Amino acid sequence: MLLTLPAPAFLARLFAAPTRPRVTRWFAARVRHGATRHIEPPAGRVTVHCREGEAWLTQDGDPKDVVLQAAESHRLLRGDRVVVHALRGDCVLEIQVDD
Repeated sequence: MLLTLPAPAFLARLFAAPTRPRVTRWFAARVRHGATRHIEPPAGRVTVHCREGEAWLTQDGDPKDVVLQAAESHRLLRGDRVVVHALRGDCVLEIQVDD
């Protein structure tokens, strides 16, 4: 009779396929008060952080609009183009892309 024992966890990790390293990329965008800018988000999970001002975000194909104030963030659910309009003051955005 052949008895098979489960491999210890360290052996499973040793011979497992290597995991892909996680990379986070950051981009910055500035929109002057009253101006509108189009942003094509790169592939990956995209989060928009408003650092200054107040921004109105509209994403193609999404019926909901989002208004971000300073220190607020919004994760984009789709990879479609985003239209940003600066509502109050110059708007500074950071765009975080997680691969």
